[in-house]
Amino acid sequence: MELVGEEKKIQALFSELRLADEQAAPSFLGVWSRAQLRPRARVSPLNFPLAAAAFAVFVAVIALALWSNSRPQTPQTGRQIAAAPSTPPVTPASTTDDEPLKVLPTKEQARVSRNARAARFAARQKAELLAARRAEIRDATAISSWQSPTATLLSSQNDALLNSLPQLNESVKELKSFLPNK
Repeated sequence: MELVGEEKKIQALFSELRLADEQAAPSFLGVWSRAQLRPRARVSPLNFPLAAAAFAVFVAVIALALWSNSRPQTPQTGRQIAAAPSTPPVTPASTTDDEPLKVLPTKEQARVSRNARAARFAARQKAELLAARRAEIRDATAISSWQSPTATLLSSQNDALLNSLPQLNESVKELKSFLPNK
């Protein structure tokens, strides 16, 4: 393969550039030997007092979080009962004067109020669950009835003809109607 004049000139320029780079770059062996002789800089160890203080703060935060979550919560009804008078409330069992008055103990009142609260809470949860289910059903019907805005562009008057196959008992002339005209 012979080099033409222009190619020889380009090759000579590249060889000059390579020689200039070789002269400017240090030799690998020199760089390697200097790196081996240089003492390694010791990485300073972690500042122990700072690390110990950070660890102590971390442990204190975790302990505080665990303690606040495990502390028993006093219900509001307990505070109200403690503030109430020590005599049990009297409720009439009926409106007649012949029967004695019925006395409900405070523990029973607290149990009744807790049961009522639990019933209200369960009813609220059930209502929220039903509302969520209705929303899911509404979303599902909206998604299932969705159609592409360009679906009408893809349909044509001859869709039935294009999607159907010819029957084998049809004549050849009828079958030729499916072929494009030449």
